[in-house]
Parts: sequence; structure tokens; C-alpha cells
Amino acid sequence: MKQRTFLAVIFLAALLFLAAGISQLAVTDPVESNYALTALEMVRSGDWISPQIYGTYWYDKPIFLYWLLSLAYSLFGMSDFAARLPAVLFGAASCTLSAWFALRQTGRHVTALLFAAMTATSLGFWFISRSVITDQPLFFFSAATLSFAYIGLTEGRKSYIIAAYGAAALAVLTKGPVGLVLPGLFLLVFAAVQRRSDYVKRLFPPLGLLLFAVLVLSWYGPMYSRHGMDFLDGLLGFNNVVRATVSEHPEYDVWYYYLVLVPLSLLPWIGPCLYGLRQRFAKSDEYVFMVIWAGGTVLFYSLMATKYPTYAYIANWPILYLGARTVQDWLDEDAHKAWFLVLVPATLYSLLFASLVFFTGKAPFPVQGLTLLTVFLIIMTILTWLAFWQHAYPALPCFVVITTVMTYLMLTSQVLTPFYQYRSAQSLSGQLPQGAVYFFEEYRTSYPYYTGRSAVWTAPASYDENTRLKRDAVWSKKHLYPTEYENSVLSRIQKHEPLTLVVPEGRYKDYQTSNFAPLLQPADKIGAYYIFVNQ
Repeated sequence: MKQRTFLAVIFLAALLFLAAGISQLAVTDPVESNYALTALEMVRSGDWISPQIYGTYWYDKPIFLYWLLSLAYSLFGMSDFAARLPAVLFGAASCTLSAWFALRQTGRHVTALLFAAMTATSLGFWFISRSVITDQPLFFFSAATLSFAYIGLTEGRKSYIIAAYGAAALAVLTKGPVGLVLPGLFLLVFAAVQRRSDYVKRLFPPLGLLLFAVLVLSWYGPMYSRHGMDFLDGLLGFNNVVRATVSEHPEYDVWYYYLVLVPLSLLPWIGPCLYGLRQRFAKSDEYVFMVIWAGGTVLFYSLMATKYPTYAYIANWPILYLGARTVQDWLDEDAHKAWFLVLVPATLYSLLFASLVFFTGKAPFPVQGLTLLTVFLIIMTILTWLAFWQHAYPALPCFVVITTVMTYLMLTSQVLTPFYQYRSAQSLSGQLPQGAVYFFEEYRTSYPYYTGRSAVWTAPASYDENTRLKRDAVWSKKHLYPTEYENSVLSRIQKHEPLTLVVPEGRYKDYQTSNFAPLLQPADKIGAYYIFVNQ
């Protein structure tokens, strides 16, 4: 099969797999809805340069994801499919890039297919490739930057270095300076470890630097021209420096956070991936580079004060590559005992999902039909172990991929669809009476996103979110949603103005002890929200 056809098939297969069911997945709070509403306001305002939310300019992230979402809305209308399509496209592109790199490095279609399949079915990749966040485009551009740069350095191919600068520029337009800082740091460390001064010389072609500057300044320049220091302080100061030095989620600020999270995100391939990372000891450029990339990412983000589950996500690419090379070695060597490192984690992973059938009654959202999933997983587990006992080793990764793909597809329809609905205010669309709408203590951006109606945050005068979350007061600057304080809202209630107070389940106890409770009447319970009205 020709390379173009092979890669096209991988892209199409990954696209169909990742896109399955996304039209049924509501945009969730508190993260996805911010990106979705910002892009929607860009489309409605006609201003595709300055991101804004609630009619206010904000500088949380650079422009690239907003452009993708705005383009999707313009082509397909405002829908859950359009909101999730950019991540799916970049997920499929990432699988294709994986296959291309493995094929170029090894010349073997099986290795390329393994790398693409393991990437697509790894837990972290599958989840993030369907999420309305910046991390999947960043994953693709970071992988392109580092893989192109590696080829350019080790083979003396200037065109690849220039392409790496182009990819790095798009990463900077997606997430900020980290799109250049991390790859640049890893490449310099790689050259130093390998003691190759010629690598350093190859790293700075003038045309590559010019391409990077032109692409980055195409947006950063107009933004600085329009908004000046407010833009720099917001994007670079608050959303980069502050995040690095002041923890937004202090409970997660532990040194082992990513040492636990990254391996779990590799399931069901954690066995061969960690084995490849630990056992493929060699001084080859390829192995050293992949270890620096993976280990450097985990170390870098472990040193940051704020920790998010997706921050170290780009470490998955080199680890999965080493895992794919490891599985290929086992196939070549007809290894027997080594396959336990594939089968045991995959079996435990399947049993974890199979056990969900026993907890459906305890879920706060409706879950049905998991019996079929449980039966399927038991059958596939038995077939996989039978293949192992019959020494049919090439069938083992195939069975694991098929089992994981079908599991994810069934989970999407039976579990994720109601779960995402539960995590979204989409269910409130068309359900609330006319008049002002207030959210108690926790704002839901998905409400104005889905309804087009404005909503206001309110809380008791004594409420302090930063105190509740035990974090620095600087994070008060993060929220731009409309607010109205207790006295003003109580005055409206006493004047019998029509208004609705939406209380998320988690804040219901606070509501019962608040000054709002004696004055409002319960009206309904919709999904995860208690509804109270002024009569």
C-alpha cells in the first residue's frame, strides 16, 4: 500500500472513531463552556481578533482554538457536533502524524499502525480528542514541532527545522509561550546530552525564525496594538506567570501528580509503554530524545504551582511511540512472558468498565444498557487470553484495540451522554420562566451559551470562593461573568421582581442557610439544579 493511501486510511478510521457520538455530548461546565461561548460571541460580533466573553475582552488563551470553533460554528451552526469537531480533527491528524513518524523511522507499516492504534485508544488521548479545550491542537503542534526538529537535527534536513518552527508558531497561537519554550528546551538538552554542537548550529535557521515571527505576530501584533498592556498582563502575566507560581487548585499541588496521572492516561497500553521507557536502554539519538521529551514534560509541569490533568499530556506521544516499538519487538521475538504486560493491564481495564453495571443505580444521572457492555468485555477477555495460550501473538494487540474501541463507543452512548448532560446547563434551555436568571455560588456558562439569555452570579455576602477552595485571592480575577451581590438581589426579591434562582446540587446546603431561602419558592428540580422563583 502506498504511503499516502495508508495514512489516508488511518486518518479516516481515526476520524470516524473519535467523532462517533460527539453530536450527543453536551458542552460541559466549567471549562468547555468558556471556550464555546467565547467563540460564539466572536461569530456574533464579527470580531475574529479579540476573544471576548459576556461582552468583555479576555485573554485566557490565544486565538487558535477560538478560530477553529468559530469556523465550525459558521459552517455547521451552533451545535455540540461543531463544538467538538476541531478536537476530533486534530485527534485524527495526531494519529496520522504518529503513523507517518513511525513509518519514516522504522520503514514498517505494522509499527506505524501500532503507534496510531495505541494512540487513538489510550484513555487520555481518546478523552481529550473529544473535548472542547486547547490541548488536542497543542498536542498535535507540539508533536509536529519535536518530531520535525528531531529529523532536521539528526539528518541535517533544514526544511524539517523550518517546518518545526511553523508548527511551534501554531502551538504558541494555541496555548502561549509554552509552545516554543518546552520544545526549545528539550532540543537544547538533547544536543547537550549527545554532545553535538552541530545540532545546536542547525537549530536556528534564519528562515525558520522568520516564519515563526511572521505567524506569531499575525495575531499577537494586532492584539497588542488594540489592547496594549492589558493584553500582555492578562495572557502572559496572569494566565502564564501566575499559574506557574500560584496554585489555582492547592489540593492537587503534590510532586507525584503527573507521575500518577500520565501512566493512567496511557491505559490500556501502560505495560508496554512503561517497559519501553524503562527497558529500551540505548544511547541512540531516538531513545534519548524520546526520554528527554517525556521526562522533561513531566518534570517541567511538576515544578509548576498550578496543576491540571491535561498539562503534561504531550508526554504521552514519545511514551506511546516507545510502547509501539516495544510491542513490535515482542512480535518479532515471539516473546511469551512479555505479553503479560499487555494482557494484565488490558484485562484490569476491561474489568473496571465491566464492573460499572453494579454502580448504575448510584449514579446521579440515568445510566442504562451496561449489561451488554459487561457481557461483551467478558467474552473479549476470554478470547484474548485464549489467543495468548495458543501463542497467537499478532492477535493480541488486535483484540485489545477492538475491545477498547467498542468499549469507548458503548460508553459514549450509555454513560458519557447522560454524564455530559448532567455536567451542563443545557437541560435548563427553555425550562426557566421569563425574568432575570441567577446562579447561586457557582456560575454555569453553558446556560447563556445554549439559551442566548444572560444570567448573573450571586451568593451570600459572606461567601468567598477562594477561601472555600483554600487558594490565593489573586484567582478572583479569573471570573468575568456578570455578578450581583446579595443586598441588591434581596432588594429585587422584596420588590417582587420576577426572577429565578438556580442552585446547583453541590450548593444546596448553602442555599438552605442563606437569606434567599425564606423569600423564594421551590419550583422544580431539573437535572443537577434546584429551581427557585420569586412569587
